Amino acid sequence: MNTMSIVSTVLTILLLGFLYWRMVKRELPEPVGWLQALLPIAVGMLSMPMTIPVSMGYLKALSADPNTVKLSDMTFLQSVERSFILAGGLEEIAKFILILVILVILRKKVKNVYEYILIGAAVGMGFSFFEEFAYGGGEDATIVSTVGRLISVPAHMTFNMVMAEFLGRAKFSKLSGKGSVILNYVLALLVPIIIHTLYDVCTAFNSSMMRGEVSGLVRALIGYAALLVYELVVLVRYKKKTETFCGMSTLAEEAV
Repeated sequence: MNTMSIVSTVLTILLLGFLYWRMVKRELPEPVGWLQALLPIAVGMLSMPMTIPVSMGYLKALSADPNTVKLSDMTFLQSVERSFILAGGLEEIAKFILILVILVILRKKVKNVYEYILIGAAVGMGFSFFEEFAYGGGEDATIVSTVGRLISVPAHMTFNMVMAEFLGRAKFSKLSGKGSVILNYVLALLVPIIIHTLYDVCTAFNSSMMRGEVSGLVRALIGYAALLVYELVVLVRYKKKTETFCGMSTLAEEAV
């Protein structure tokens, strides 16, 4: 790892760690224990390796197909398809599975929707730590690319906070009879997948930018700006509504 890569990885850990620590401390009437706070981060780190066999198999199949369209030659819709398969869909499904695993492990401890959101944040952090270590360490890392990556650092964390909120709402709906359980489960997957896919279409799978077109640069700038706004809205929303989510019990004996 070069110097810029080390700096990028360390900043990722510090930034996400600080945001998560603040979230944990805000829980009412008291924060979760350290085991419940840290276990999801460790489990979340497994989500990125889970995607590798699938992505490698898909890329191998593409390389063996003579009709495969190069990334730089893809249309917008082809970029959406590739982004969904390799990023938005694959990664969010992997994290969704691990969040469910954690919820099973901690089924007697998770007591409100806010704690669901904390689990989502932790899993997203775990994914980001592993991803930064794996992909943020390229020899071609520069100040510009590092700043670009820092803008997207909270992305996985916020994707999965939203995912976990809907999962928590599904449990709350099941226990209280308020809202649709099925709709919340659908939204738990659908919302993060759509946002993640569209972001990657604007950045990593931006075929127009690879062709040197101005429209590609505009698309990338829109993607980064939209992601930054999304991250800020999500983080501020959960800060302001902490008390509300803490009051939405996911324990059968307390739900109303």
